[in-house]
Amino acid sequence: MGEGKSLSPAAHCVAPTPLSSGLKRRPQRPLLVCEEICYNITMKLILLGTGTSHGVPVIGCDCKVCTSRDPHDSRYRCSALVVHGDTQVLVDVGPEFRLQALRAGIKKLDAVLLTHSHADHLHGLDDLRIFSHTRPCHFDAQAFPETAGTGLPIYANAQTLKDIRYRFAYLFKTHKEGGGVAKLDFKDCGTAPFSLGGIQILPVPLLHGHTHTTGWLFSCGADGNRHSIAYLTDCSAIPDESLALIAERAGTLSHVVIDGLRVKPHSTHFNFDQALSCAEKIGARHTWLTHMNHDLLHTEIQKYIEEKLPKYPRLQAIVQDGGSVSPAYDGLELVG
Repeated sequence: MGEGKSLSPAAHCVAPTPLSSGLKRRPQRPLLVCEEICYNITMKLILLGTGTSHGVPVIGCDCKVCTSRDPHDSRYRCSALVVHGDTQVLVDVGPEFRLQALRAGIKKLDAVLLTHSHADHLHGLDDLRIFSHTRPCHFDAQAFPETAGTGLPIYANAQTLKDIRYRFAYLFKTHKEGGGVAKLDFKDCGTAPFSLGGIQILPVPLLHGHTHTTGWLFSCGADGNRHSIAYLTDCSAIPDESLALIAERAGTLSHVVIDGLRVKPHSTHFNFDQALSCAEKIGARHTWLTHMNHDLLHTEIQKYIEEKLPKYPRLQAIVQDGGSVSPAYDGLELVG
């Protein structure tokens, strides 16, 4: 199976034409596709956002990162899209989901997986109504009739589902007027593996301070030829049992995307060194830091990682063998 490889963000990449806009803005980030010679590509994970809860640039901030012209320094709130054949699964639906969906050209969704209920991962929930709704869309009722069945499946842990019912109470009420609301089928993900369109999905319990969050392991292929991508954002600890689950179920772990907020310690997020220490235990072919704030430029984070790498012999050996450890960036596509 193919793997992404990118110590230099521009290496082995192609960039589709960005969306046009009449607005004046910093350069549009291309949707970069990390490529290698690969065969039987069956699954990829697209990083729609790699920033922390404020996003980058931060409102009102004139620091070097927030004013950078390098598109790698522009970070929407964390989200990802997993694609396998005709199946598309979204991970988290933050306040910039509409912009992310337009930028990535998302036209359908088969399910949504939620890591937790914090606003930067959930508060774009209403924008899912374009994909699943209780009434025909007013602008094209023939092309977008009322969604059949119970609606778009939303998988999350029990606490997240409880928070959704409180914050989005209108979704659970009957509406006699207006254009309808998102038609969503909420499901407690539990801890058991399940499948969606050929993607094998394993919920991975994480700790985000005192909050229980859910990481996700995505796999394709039968035992003996299984390739996986792990998505582990918003965590300050990964229980040993969860690490053991990943090792047991992953087969060949092509990529791990892991929470790495900044250099300084934080009460609810891995800092860079904690992320690298955990990645050392996981041992993926490629490690990508996500949920980054505006302290450092993309190039400075890469330099920091390279300076620290000798402390992590397993990661260093993986890099010497052709793997990578790098900061992620919006639009990065990982092949698993």
